[in-house]
Amino acid sequence: MSIVLVGAAPILEGYLRAAERLGLEIALVETAARAAELRERYDCITATAEVDPAATGRDDGWIRPTAELVRRVRPEGVVASSEVHVLAAAMAQEQHRLPGPGLDAAAISRDKSQQRFRFAAAGLANPEHLKTPRLSAATEWAAGRLPVVVKALDRAGSEGVERVATPAEWADAVARRDTEGALLVEDYVEGQEYNWEGLAVDGRVCFGSLTRKLTTNAPDFVELAHFAGHQRTDPELGRAADALGQAVADAIRMRTGIMFVEFRTRGADLVIMEVAVRAPGDHCMEATSIVAGTDLFADVLTLARGGTFQPPSDVATHHAGSCFVTADRTGVLKSAGEHEWLAWPGVVRGGVNAEPGAVVGPPHSSQERIGWAILDCATPEDLERTVDRFLAVRPTLA
Repeated sequence: MSIVLVGAAPILEGYLRAAERLGLEIALVETAARAAELRERYDCITATAEVDPAATGRDDGWIRPTAELVRRVRPEGVVASSEVHVLAAAMAQEQHRLPGPGLDAAAISRDKSQQRFRFAAAGLANPEHLKTPRLSAATEWAAGRLPVVVKALDRAGSEGVERVATPAEWADAVARRDTEGALLVEDYVEGQEYNWEGLAVDGRVCFGSLTRKLTTNAPDFVELAHFAGHQRTDPELGRAADALGQAVADAIRMRTGIMFVEFRTRGADLVIMEVAVRAPGDHCMEATSIVAGTDLFADVLTLARGGTFQPPSDVATHHAGSCFVTADRTGVLKSAGEHEWLAWPGVVRGGVNAEPGAVVGPPHSSQERIGWAILDCATPEDLERTVDRFLAVRPTLA
């Protein structure tokens, strides 16, 4: 029983831990260095296909090695790890008639402008937007709508996303980004941001959960904390988010697998920021698994093999989430203080992303956060207090 796993980012090694518990063999598509590192820690990895390190940031860098590995091992299923792996996995699933989100959903996941088109056609709440071949070409459109948000079409983790509020900020953004190529410019939606995570089988959502977010302020909106299972706190919003998840699945023609929808509330509307047909990042999979009483990584592997989702019959009440340590100024990292905060009550697991000696500063993307932790607390108040403690942590800078 084998699965081809396309990519294995550290934040999503839960797929490998789940495979070992399930007794599955993993054929891994990764760089040679990353594959060698993981094979030392996970006995479930039995085959690999090498990706050129220079091509890891491009969809086409993963497509050929994935296709070759699938032909070689003939797996029961294929799973994409991160956003750049989605198309490679979907193409292999389609060619070999394996369960997956479908090529249509995968292609839309990789292009935010196509998402806007599909959502509008389905009558879903959407920011006003313009796809522009270069940022300067959108100057007249943006001038009457400031503040606006500028987005890269195919990146993840807040990378390439910024809020532009004034004509001076627009001129600065154009000066910095006019050579990037096609970008999406859209109205800025003021409101609380949420994540809805769901599992679908043959187009029907069989599991959904709501996550409340905390982010940095404009212009970058880097995520600082996630509160999983927010439907318990706000059941009405939870039901609306489940309905939105199914409507988005219908709009993008989602078939089988995991997906998530980011949205903001604007009055009674749930305004969609984006959708992706892969696992959410920021350790939301672990936090949601704690709340739901299941292992979502294992559930995704089961769906990829043609199985069904079995919700747990008896779920204990947990209040879980994830949060991050960031720098409040630029400097050279001496210590993230992890020896202290990893021992706090409620911390399940955590780690540090930056080595001592690295230059750090206030984050402009998710990749620039310094430390992370998964939380499991007895009460909602305990979770809020623990998150507040993390947000107050200040790394020691040389």
